[in-house]
Amino acid sequence: MLQSQVINVLPRRILAGLWASQETRVSQQQQQQHNEPSLPAASAPSFLCSELPVRYTHILRLLSTLSPDALQSPIVRNVAHSYLHDICTLLHPSLQGTSPRALRNILTKLQQRQANSLIRLRYALSNSTMLDNINTIGFGIQLLLDQHLSWSNQDGNEVQAVCPVTIAKQAIDDARHACASALGSQSDIPEIRLQPRIETELTYIPNILHRVLYETSLMALRAKISDQQQPSSSSSSEKSWLQRTWNQLRNNPTNAQQGIELQVFGGPTSVGFRLNSDVPLLPSDLLQDVPRDPIGIPTCARILGQTSDTKLDQHLDSSAVWDAMSGWRSAKVLASHFGGNLDVMSVDGLGASVYLALDRDASLLERYPSRTLATAHKMLLRHHGRAAAAATPALTLQTAQIQLDTFINAISHDPQTPERFYSPHHHSVSLSAAVGHA
Repeated sequence: MLQSQVINVLPRRILAGLWASQETRVSQQQQQQHNEPSLPAASAPSFLCSELPVRYTHILRLLSTLSPDALQSPIVRNVAHSYLHDICTLLHPSLQGTSPRALRNILTKLQQRQANSLIRLRYALSNSTMLDNINTIGFGIQLLLDQHLSWSNQDGNEVQAVCPVTIAKQAIDDARHACASALGSQSDIPEIRLQPRIETELTYIPNILHRVLYETSLMALRAKISDQQQPSSSSSSEKSWLQRTWNQLRNNPTNAQQGIELQVFGGPTSVGFRLNSDVPLLPSDLLQDVPRDPIGIPTCARILGQTSDTKLDQHLDSSAVWDAMSGWRSAKVLASHFGGNLDVMSVDGLGASVYLALDRDASLLERYPSRTLATAHKMLLRHHGRAAAAATPALTLQTAQIQLDTFINAISHDPQTPERFYSPHHHSVSLSAAVGHA
């Protein structure tokens, strides 16, 4: 169970120190390689091994604010176990001295396990307001790992000057191909007309820009296909005057060019994208939801099937990294990570417009839910009747130790054996022994 092996191997003072530590936010500028043979500072092994454990514990701090019953769920306990295991791996003294190939393999496993955890939390916390904050930290972890792996593998996804129009065209083609693959080659997939009004480049992570535009294009295509498949026999009397008028205008031969259009434009400080559709987006696409395929069928059943509160995944899949970032809410978090903004205006009977704005300033630090983390300890301690500790205005090391003990006890307690509690002073397994099999 959770109170054995991994928890016992990490001394409470180390975990409490990470629990109370502040994150080190990075910018895209710090992730660029400025004509130097070595990795950028934000992608160096020394930085990852010191920063990622802090971010893992910050996700645990957010999870600790759940109710005691929610903390007992197998999904939450599995995710907590996974993060503690990965903290143990990253803190191992020999990790930074290992070969580049071995380090790359370990970080790849960490990235895939982190994706599995984010997917599990989307199923467990689909109606929770904290999921966006967890995704903000989680995607930040994924991007740090991804940048190191990109530089190591030289796969072309490093922070660089990109052409927004080229990436927009690729995102449109990939979204249409995904719909065609899901619906069959005989299906008529709507076109998305690209209207470029910019020729300058933007410093950004190519795959992140592609993913945001891919998800927004996919939503527009899904709404358009759903509208085309609606029965044509519906009585016009059931529609409002505005809907009837709009449908008449939309079906007018003179308006045959109307449909889905993606405009790319820019100014001195930002680059903008506007996707216009004559069909409103599906309301379900704008809600927090579990990963789904292009036609709306939930995916990742295999990951849920491997969820256990007593052991970690034995077989990791690289496809989980893609699935973890699917959906509109994930696209919003990704767009805002480096100071951008993604918003939508969708009106039934009129259509939809999706706006994406990205700042050109590569020195902007990544977004992080610092304010939410600052008050997280109070909610946990109130849940467990620790009113005196909850009244502490700041998260001191002493308060962090109290919060950590409370959280560990909450996720380690087995209702069938209530006498088994976490003992913060029991460290019978050495750090080297525990991570030797990681």
